[in-house]
Amino acid sequence: MRLAALAPVLVGVLLLAGAACPSAEPAVPDPSWGVVDSTCAPDRLAEQRRAGLSMVVVDAHWDRLQPRPGAFSPDEATGLAARITRCLDAGMRVVLGSGAQYPPSWVRELPDALLRDQHGGVPRTGGVDLVFAAAPRAALDDYLTRLVAAVPAARLTGLRVGTSAAGEIGYPGPHESGYGVTSWWAFGEAAQTGAGLAPGQRSTPMPGWVPGSAQWSGGTATARGAGEWFGWYSGALVEALAAQARVLRGAGFTGEVHLPVPGRGVLPADRSVAVGSLLDGHGDRDGSLYRGLDHVAALPGIAAAVPGPVVVDLTSVDDATAVRARALDPPEDDCRPEDPGVALDPTVRVERWSNLRFTRAQAARAGLPVVGENPGPPGETTGGSADSDSEREQVRRAPAYARSCGLAAFTLAFEEDLHTPRSGVTLADYVGAITSP
Repeated sequence: MRLAALAPVLVGVLLLAGAACPSAEPAVPDPSWGVVDSTCAPDRLAEQRRAGLSMVVVDAHWDRLQPRPGAFSPDEATGLAARITRCLDAGMRVVLGSGAQYPPSWVRELPDALLRDQHGGVPRTGGVDLVFAAAPRAALDDYLTRLVAAVPAARLTGLRVGTSAAGEIGYPGPHESGYGVTSWWAFGEAAQTGAGLAPGQRSTPMPGWVPGSAQWSGGTATARGAGEWFGWYSGALVEALAAQARVLRGAGFTGEVHLPVPGRGVLPADRSVAVGSLLDGHGDRDGSLYRGLDHVAALPGIAAAVPGPVVVDLTSVDDATAVRARALDPPEDDCRPEDPGVALDPTVRVERWSNLRFTRAQAARAGLPVVGENPGPPGETTGGSADSDSEREQVRRAPAYARSCGLAAFTLAFEEDLHTPRSGVTLADYVGAITSP
């Protein structure tokens, strides 16, 4: 999906944002359809192409490709390149996941490598600090450069980057330290003192201050200071993503940089409450504050800082918030043309909207092309929760949300589930959903 292919969708984005058009509004084209975590197996590819699918997401794994510093595993690199080539030669457009969320063990042992919270805890998932710390960032830069050289990069539609253990934008969740307390993930040496700080980043504007504390540096902490601290915390994610994109461009990759964006981030009214309470936990509906997710500010920041072309991948198509928003009277789950113009209106109850609807509006405001995927089966670590639709319902409903939100493409999580009897869903079910009017 090269940028030129997104031109009709960008027209739709402008219309959503309220741009004037002297002629009749063209219909927003149907999304391209595809699957996540493709094996590129020939028999599956043949079935998928006959069914009308045209896009796949293929994931690389840093730990497999670079088990030791300084070189790639020849077998893994050759296998990944062959897998991608099979999909490309079958007529699929390929988005490659960088696999930065799977760091090798030697990267975890680098100086200041692990994220640390205000209690000194590290994420139970072993999350590496790809935001502030120079040593793991340099290792990632080397890996990304080698990855571009190892695969048919010129034929890729896009390449995904992220900062979290899920491969998305954000820090770990607020309860991932194992201490039983909420965690802010900016208390490593680099973030606090600047020692070993990654290029392009800044150390904390309030050294030693812990969110929620009324005191700082012998005086009283203020809401203004708390707001600046959170802006630094969330803004560091944007710089980290821009840094990865710059490495890819420097390595010669000219395709789309895809940024997986989870949830809806902190809502504007909630951010005001949170800052006013010195970030003590008030105003945080879903952990977005601790994860540094502020889509209202971040998406325009991404549009300005990340060297293009850049595409936002919304990972919340038919998540649990869509289930809740759908049950309201009137329902608040579907995207509407007026959303970008009203999403920041304090009189509009955007807390009732689904994650997809709110974040889609922010992407439109930022002028960013958008693709999306569903969270996957309930109970999975990939995003589905106990409150999500069943996988069968996601297969049925997610394509309709992709259409209503004007997504350029939708990839279903996951390919394997369409080809194994135990899942209870089939490729025919997916085809039925994408061909329904």
